[in-house]
Amino acid sequence: MRIMSLVIVWDIFLILQIELTRSAIDKAVKVVQNPMMLNIHVALAVTTVVLYLLQIKSGRGVSKGVEQKRSFHKKCGIATVVLRTATFITSFFAVS
Repeated sequence: MRIMSLVIVWDIFLILQIELTRSAIDKAVKVVQNPMMLNIHVALAVTTVVLYLLQIKSGRGVSKGVEQKRSFHKKCGIATVVLRTATFITSFFAVS
């Protein structure tokens, strides 16, 4: 659990670093003017952060012994990894 928490915190720090150095939010809110790939990348990134929050919540439940959350936590974890990987890949195409 500590490793996953560290990974999530590290990734959020990377997001903050990108915002501070590249003004990512200013670019992202110009949806109409942005290339389609940037909009896809932003959607994937935001969804990944939402999934991180769901992972934290369900992970705490699983660690407390609530077995009903284990299936959701596993499915959510797989979705998080897939979307985070897609975010990483689209970042190469969304850079302008």
